[in-house]
Amino acid sequence: MIITRTPLRITFTGGGSDIPSFFYKSEGHCISATIDKYVYVLVKKRFDNKIYLKYSENEVVENVDDIKHDFIRETLKFMKVKGGIEIINWADIPTKGTGLGSSSSFLVGLLNALHILNGDIATKQQLSSEACYIEVTKCNKPIGFQDQYAAAYGGLNQMIFKQNVRVGDKREVKRFVYTDHELRDMSEKLMLFYTGVTRESDTILTDQNNNMELNDTSFYAMQKNVELSKWFADKLMKKELYSIASALEQNWELKKKFSSKITNPNIENLFKLGLDNGAVAGKVLGAGGGGFVMFYVDPRDRHKILAGLSDKYKHMPFTIDPYGSRVLLNTEEKIW
Repeated sequence: MIITRTPLRITFTGGGSDIPSFFYKSEGHCISATIDKYVYVLVKKRFDNKIYLKYSENEVVENVDDIKHDFIRETLKFMKVKGGIEIINWADIPTKGTGLGSSSSFLVGLLNALHILNGDIATKQQLSSEACYIEVTKCNKPIGFQDQYAAAYGGLNQMIFKQNVRVGDKREVKRFVYTDHELRDMSEKLMLFYTGVTRESDTILTDQNNNMELNDTSFYAMQKNVELSKWFADKLMKKELYSIASALEQNWELKKKFSSKITNPNIENLFKLGLDNGAVAGKVLGAGGGGFVMFYVDPRDRHKILAGLSDKYKHMPFTIDPYGSRVLLNTEEKIW
């Protein structure tokens, strides 16, 4: 039996520039951090040749091709697993449509577990690139690459995405060097509130992709988003944490130009309540349309913000987690 734990992520700046429709034309740059909320994957060998799956649904099938869950189906094909396995997935939050990258975290955690069960240890780079290949190429999801890299590497990072005609896509992860105390200090300046709405991100991301291809205004806004992300990276390297407020505020204004589906009256109401009760700035995480909103706050005002929002919106405390996908349990003694 193998159990992996893979963190979820929050994104500060640059989200969307990691999508090939953008970074094939202009360099992408994202800044994100993983948090102490996780997706767990249990993988266990079975005596028979069937495949047992437990997630939001239950499946028992004879053949890999009969699996309904596209990530599991394509990952088992990729890893050349034909049967005799049980896979169980659970998470600290709803596993779809929250804007915290849970789908990619699940995929990275599943790959990590299967590699261990197969008798080998995958590197962070390997887990990231394999997850991107399965999610984007095999499952045809209209997403970018930052979530998979965040889940595998963990911590507070800047990521660079661009196309190199000689060697293919270039994906680079650069960690900001912060102590545990400094990461806790940053975490105290941030608050997450759940809109109460989960949504399928595919529709929003497809619209955003189309706008990147056809709408000069959206493409220009994404370029400004990248410029902001590089500015913010310089501030983080200098450990100027007050710059988070400006980064979130500017990112949110740019983000709303990528697609008309990113915000809605429920989100705008949550923003108004947050700002009226002392939050300095904020943004919707992920594709938008629902999920979580992140606010930058003065730690002295946290109690006031909680009092003003907790009747309508669920607060999720968190701290930034410096680790990527990890193996919590490994009881296998023999190579598969």
